[in-house]
This record gives sequence, structure tokens and C-alpha cells, in this order.
Amino acid sequence: MIRTQEDTPSRRGSSAASILEVLESHARIRPDQDAIIFDDGSGPKARWTYAELDRAIRGIAARLAAHGLARQPVGLLFGPGADFILTFFACLSIGAVAVPLAPIGRRRERVRNLLPVVEDCAPAAILLDAVMAVQYDDLRAALAPLGIACLTFEDLTQMPADAGQPGYRVAPDDLAVLQYTSGSTSTPKGVMISHANIIANQAMIQTAFGHDEHSNFVGWAPHFHDQGLFGNILQPLYLGATCVLTSPAAFVRRPSLWLELIDRYRAHTSGGPNFAYELAVEHAALRGVPEVDLSCWKVAFNGAEPIRARSVMRFAETFAQVGFDRRAFFPCYGLAECTVVTVCGPRDTPPVLLRVDVRSLGEGQVAPPDHEDPSLSEVCCGPAMEGSEVLIVDPQTFTEAAPGEIGEIWLAGPHIGLGYWRRPDATEETFNARLADGRGPWLRTGDIGFVMAEGYYVVGRIKDLVIVRGRNYAPSDIEQIWQDVIGHAGQAIAAAFQLEHDGRPHVVLVAEIDRATRHAENLPAEIAAFAAQVRAKGLERLDLSITDLVIVAPGAVPRTTSGKVRRAAARAMLLAGELPAIGGSGMLLGKLGIRTDAVMGAE
Repeated sequence: MIRTQEDTPSRRGSSAASILEVLESHARIRPDQDAIIFDDGSGPKARWTYAELDRAIRGIAARLAAHGLARQPVGLLFGPGADFILTFFACLSIGAVAVPLAPIGRRRERVRNLLPVVEDCAPAAILLDAVMAVQYDDLRAALAPLGIACLTFEDLTQMPADAGQPGYRVAPDDLAVLQYTSGSTSTPKGVMISHANIIANQAMIQTAFGHDEHSNFVGWAPHFHDQGLFGNILQPLYLGATCVLTSPAAFVRRPSLWLELIDRYRAHTSGGPNFAYELAVEHAALRGVPEVDLSCWKVAFNGAEPIRARSVMRFAETFAQVGFDRRAFFPCYGLAECTVVTVCGPRDTPPVLLRVDVRSLGEGQVAPPDHEDPSLSEVCCGPAMEGSEVLIVDPQTFTEAAPGEIGEIWLAGPHIGLGYWRRPDATEETFNARLADGRGPWLRTGDIGFVMAEGYYVVGRIKDLVIVRGRNYAPSDIEQIWQDVIGHAGQAIAAAFQLEHDGRPHVVLVAEIDRATRHAENLPAEIAAFAAQVRAKGLERLDLSITDLVIVAPGAVPRTTSGKVRRAAARAMLLAGELPAIGGSGMLLGKLGIRTDAVMGAE
């Protein structure tokens, strides 16, 4: 079944060969318009008009070309700020392939974490800003054997530019970006995004979100994540609007900053993953609702992780008093392989919530619940964007599923990437799928969901499914139980998975506790109480027996660069005895030979 957004006016820049042409046009038409503002909450720390942005990009591009980086992959290792944006566009303008790199992990682990991606993309050089140069002070030595140069942004801007360097005109099918996947279920892979892919998805976003040159953005998502790059940065610059950025760390420290910036710059569009809305609600509960006016906020997009009905409703209720309209909520679904987004909306309508029977959901069908049966509220992610195609497919028979039947989500359209960098087998399997009747090619997302009249619903990941008595459970639904028990989204990280041990199936929930709870005098009793609540809620809500609860310290659950839980990695670490368990309930810890001071016996 193919669903598209309703027809809308023509899309800005859709005939451009690249985002560079769009920026050049803005520099001519609106040279004094603010393009980029970086604000840490105390006011603008950097401000660039479209004319200034154009001049700075040209200067950096000339220096990159003089250094021999044209038509080469170039790694970009930057902290939050405008320097990344300038260097990113400078790379594109000389035909280089920009590779945003994620600075993750503790300082002593960062180079080790970075090397697998660097070795995979084999850049001609890695460019760093001053902060990253300090944090990665041993990177130059690590890259020397690979023949990869390290250049700081400051050194680059001081290099003489070769004014005689010829211009580079990119073609639509030229490779623009290697966007590495989050690696939540497998090793990160570089998705090849062309200039045409970028333009196509930007045009789709403009149409679906109802944007124009007055649609200012506020964003805090990391620039190395597809939502941060293609959503928060490229979309407002594509429009000729203003892109207001702050750092992810500033948002996490003080979630109300996000709302203050929306008010300060009268943002039309802003958003983030579901946890951002939870954090804002929790911060307001502790510190009070900030004195802001959110009536300007017309598109509050929510994507990149499972969207929770509870989060949507709590946010709308909490911030209605300061002008937030629940019709602004804008659920989205996408992934790096489709540039950024492919299903969303529709605009100006309240979110659509569908109550479904848990048992039928686990058996691959969608049915309304009886009053006494366990049920879940699923959030509709909306119809497909104009120009994209979406199918729900039986992953065993490769036939199209009927409405209300659960299957794998397959996508097609001009925004679908070219494949995985230097991985032809994985590219063939994922990007060139065909239905049993030969139709294709399609992108296999690995996500499962279903379609109803109002649009598409996303249930989870195929590789992560917990299967008990022939019924499927999304691990995110199991992990939500821990958040409900703890009551704090920012301190409720958990990983749910299934494993067999000694011939017995175990449904395991590995859960982090906060530092205060960890050092409580009555920790064993606290864990026993947690386990009882988890067990009760699992049966009540999901009709599922969660057999083992493993408590770990804050930060112990492995995550991707974008913060997604790596469930397969958590499972492997538990089996290898590498997960630092503080305590638990069930028989698994003892059977695996893991000892803690607070392990409760089987119940």
C-alpha cells in the first residue's frame, strides 16, 4: 500500500543540483538574513548571515582544495558550533565526501572507538576543531600508520588559499556524505548519500512540514546524527530561514533551555527524540514550568526512537499553560538509509493514538483490546511523504501485508541512499530487495510495523524482537516498564533481550539505577522492590513474565553514538561477564557465575 501527503505548492530548490546551489541563491537574494546562530542560553555566541556564510565556505574550500582534499573522503570531528557547518559545506563545494564523526566514549577510549569508522571510510584527512584537538591529542599518532593527516580548523583557516584553484561543480548523483548508522543492532555502516538524495529529502520535508523562508528552527541534536545534520541544520538553510543551534550537553543539563530558545527566536519548528519531551516534563516537575511563550511552535517533531503515547500526552498537558498546542506534535519515522525521514505528520492535527490488544500484536495482527486484556497505545507516525513509497511486507514470503497485519517496513523514493560504503553484499541485501512478484528495488529497513487508514505505525526492530510462546514483544515496550518504575526518563536506561541458558528461556531486563540509589544502605531491599514492580507490570501490561532483572551502574548499558540502546551488545556483555552488575533478581546471575553484594534469589 502506497500512501502520500496531500498535494502542496511547489517545493523550493527541488530543481537544484545540490544544496550548494541553494545556499548560493540565498546569499544573493537575502545576504543580510541570519543563517546560523549558536546560543548556549546566555545569548548568541556566533552569528552568520547568508552572505557571511557563503564567503567563509568559499575561503575554507579554497584551503581544502590547496591541501589536495578535492574529491576525497574527509572526516569531520567537531564539537557543537558553526565550525562544523562551514567545514561541511566547504567539503561539498570541492567535491569531497563529508564524513561526520561522532566523538563518543571516555577520553581514554575515544581514539579506540573512532578507529573502526576511520578505517572503514579511509579518509584523506580528518579535520578537528580546537576542543576535539585537545580531547583527541593522541589521534595524530594513531593515524600516522594509516597515512591519514590531521588538520585543525584553526590551522586550516590560517593556511594560504590558492586563488587559482578551479571551481568544482558537483553533479546530482555525486556522493556527498557518508552518514554512519547508529549501530544499534550491527556494526556501524557508512550510508552513501548523494547530492540528489539530500535535495529530494529536503524538498519532501519542506512540503510535509509546511515550511517556508520564515520557518525558523531551534535544534540541539548532535550534528553527526542524521536528525541533527539533515533536519536541524540543512532544512532551515535549504529554506533560507534561520538555524538556531545549542549543544546537546546544554540541553541535557537544563532541558528548559530548549523551550527558552524556541520562545526567544520564535521558532516555527523544533524537536528531537522522544526522551527529550520526557526530560522537559521531568525538569518542569522539579523546577516549575518555565516562563515562556510556545505559541509560535507549529511543528514539534518527534523521531529517532520509539514514540511513547504517555510522553506525548504528558508534554501537551504540562506546557499547554504556556501556549503549546498539542496539534503541533509531529511524529516522524526515518533512518540514515533514507537520508533522514520518510513518514511523518500530518500537520495541524492532534497525534493519533491507537489502543491495541497486546496478545494480537504479538501474534502479528492488530485488534482492539477487551477491557480486561493487556493493551498498548501505539502512536501513528503518519502517512508517507510526497514522493516516497512505503510497504509493509511479510519478511518470510516477501508479499505485501494487508492493513492491520504486522510486517517489515520497506521504502522507495529519490531520498533513498546509494548503498553502504565498500559493502556490496550488504548493499544488495538491504537496498535492492524485491517482492515475490518482482517489484523493486526497495530498501529493507529491518523495522517492523503496520499500516491503518490514518498511516503507519512502527513496532520495533526485527533483530531485537523478544519471542515468547510464539508471540512477539518489542523490547522498547519492556524497557518502558523500567522508566515507569523509576519515574525518571534521564535515569531510566534499560536494555531488554532474550536468551537461552541451561535449556531455559530468560526474558532479561538490564537496568541502570541512579547514583543515589546505588549507594543506599538498603540496596538489596530496593532491588527486591524494583523486581516485584517490574514483574507485576510485565504481567499486567504485556502478559509477559520478565524472568530476570539485572541492575547496573549509571552509564553501564551500552549505547550508540546517538544514544540508542545496543541490546545485542548488552546481551553479549552479560554472557561474557563484562556487564558490571550491582544486583538483580532471578536465577540468571548465579547461573552465569556473576556475584554481587545485592543479588536477590529466584522468585
